[in-house]
Amino acid sequence: MHDTGRGRSVRTPQIVENILQGVGDRPDISTREVSRVVNVPHSIVWRVLRDEGLHPYHVQKVQAFINEYYAPRVEFARWFLQQLAAQPDFNAHVLFTDESTFTREGISNTHNLHVFF
Repeated sequence: MHDTGRGRSVRTPQIVENILQGVGDRPDISTREVSRVVNVPHSIVWRVLRDEGLHPYHVQKVQAFINEYYAPRVEFARWFLQQLAAQPDFNAHVLFTDESTFTREGISNTHNLHVFF
């Protein structure tokens, strides 16, 4: 007799609990990693999460708008516009990026960071 593959997966209450426990312990865990840890197909993990009302949310870091920073922001914007008026290609010499967030703690890329809620 030949091997026909993984075989039919049974969705037991214990498997559901293990999946939910994995996501509860680490909301940023990938569904593929949960699949490997619990030893069930990736599609079962997705189905359990969806049935439990859990969805992946993309984390987006934003800077809080604080009143004390309003004046310096306006001042910078005016300065930048003055630089553009004096040198039309000024913005070509400025680094713009949407790939990373630069902080005192280092560079973080949240492109692939999802959290289940």
